[in-house]
Amino acid sequence: MEKSLHRVIFDLGARLGSLEGYLYGDERVEKKYLAGWLQNIDKEFSGLPVETRSEIAEDYEEVIRKVVALLQKTFGDGDAETIRCKDMAARLKGGNQ
Repeated sequence: MEKSLHRVIFDLGARLGSLEGYLYGDERVEKKYLAGWLQNIDKEFSGLPVETRSEIAEDYEEVIRKVVALLQKTFGDGDAETIRCKDMAARLKGGNQ
């Protein structure tokens, strides 16, 4: 069964918010989950209709920037997940929402 748009938006918000909170408490971060977590967030956002992405892009970008900062603090600039998250933010800046 395919998810409704409302369900996808809820799941995206829940995943993104929980990731930010998880990284904020950096003493307990288990790196093995980050790749899949970021992949799911990116896939869900990219799969939204253009109009929906445009409507939430500013808030989404703000949270992604916070996640990038937390990843940089915890794992450094050269970390694969930090780079992936930076790429997610860069695509927003480039208008490839």
